[in-house]
Amino acid sequence: MAEDYVRPPILAVEPPSRRAAVWRFRAVMLLIGLILAAGVVLAIRAITGGGEGGASVGALPALTSPGHAAAR
Repeated sequence: MAEDYVRPPILAVEPPSRRAAVWRFRAVMLLIGLILAAGVVLAIRAITGGGEGGASVGALPALTSPGHAAAR
């Protein structure tokens, strides 16, 4: 019988707000979504090598027209 006894709380605590819980859930989901989107963007940039342009783009005119490069 002593094992079934549940002591009542010493102080009454107001139940948590459901509206606050909904907004907290939305904020956490938004944060997780932003982190996942940033991860996807970084992964795509790492796979494609994007971000710095093409390394051959600046050297292309010198390779195609040797006279133009010598005129400088």
